[in-house]
Amino acid sequence: MKHAFSPCSPCRASRLALFLVAVVAFSLTTACGSRPQPRGSAALAATGTVMTPRDRARLEAIAQERAQESAGAGYLIGADDLLQVHVPDLLVPDVQRQLVSSAQSGSILPVVAQAPVFQEGLRVDGTGKISLPLVGEVTAEGKTPGALEAEIASRLTASGILRAPQVSVQVVEYRNRVAAVVGSVERPGLYPLTRPGATIADLLWAAGGPTKEAGRVVEFAAAVKSKGDGDADDPIRIDLESLLHANGIRDRSVDPPARPGDVITLSPAGSVHIEGWVTKPGSYPVTRGLTVSGAVAAAGGKLFPASSRHATMSRVEGSSIQRVIPIDLHAIEAGEEPDLAITDGDVIRVPVSPPLVLPWGIWQLVLNIVRLGGSVAAI
Repeated sequence: MKHAFSPCSPCRASRLALFLVAVVAFSLTTACGSRPQPRGSAALAATGTVMTPRDRARLEAIAQERAQESAGAGYLIGADDLLQVHVPDLLVPDVQRQLVSSAQSGSILPVVAQAPVFQEGLRVDGTGKISLPLVGEVTAEGKTPGALEAEIASRLTASGILRAPQVSVQVVEYRNRVAAVVGSVERPGLYPLTRPGATIADLLWAAGGPTKEAGRVVEFAAAVKSKGDGDADDPIRIDLESLLHANGIRDRSVDPPARPGDVITLSPAGSVHIEGWVTKPGSYPVTRGLTVSGAVAAAGGKLFPASSRHATMSRVEGSSIQRVIPIDLHAIEAGEEPDLAITDGDVIRVPVSPPLVLPWGIWQLVLNIVRLGGSVAAI
């Protein structure tokens, strides 16, 4: 029985393989010889990777305007807040009438020390006022608890009711000057701005900080837009790592003071989709520290014909703006360009390099010939 190959078939196969390898080497040299100008996104990296220059400019404008405002001495009372008012020497109306009746009848007056004092929870009405016995209506809206204490004491003294009243006002329920923190935080909800100068990051920590499912994008909807914000209604996208001072530096330009009505949303990590010439294209979960090179590695790495210098990353910003960012994987691997962070919904596309298609196809053919030759020789 004769073999399918003549005795010199291995030699011919070797010469063919060497010729194909030479073609591959020549094609690689040709492909690598023309290196395009470095592209990438230095501007994007300078803004905290997930922030655009536009978002950074909007946030800085808000931070500057709020820094010039007076932070005040503390929480300012507003409509619907519930106050606990305590005046030790102020007799409640029933006891007051009892004292007057006793004095008029000539009977023995009751012991004042045993009389109940005024302590009551009062809800601030829609006009911003509360009503106190013997005093009447007092405007509470826009005042701190300390200022309201001074106002009530002044009214009691001016009316001759008490000489040196000791008034205490505490806010039991905060309903007015609050900001919302929602999304992937431990305790989402409404948080009162009780401390002067409280910032966006302070409210995030008050809400328990990010959960394990949290991503890297914080959407900030300011209650009052800055003067230079124009008609922009979409939230500002802030980089979480910059906001939480990952480097230990408190940057007020990305962490402005919070104001009542602000809405802070921490988006979930989500997923990234990888397309093109990678080993395993598809969707992959995003972790907070995931970068472009890490996402490509999760997809098994790029294939030989992939164009490392012409990859792209598509990102949806705001409600309808889609941005395409050029990515140079070769420059990232060499440390020449920043490795950009990944956020939910990003799409990475790794295209093919036409000069590398032919050598890759030839190489695949060589491998198949070698495998086929080994199979035939084994028969």
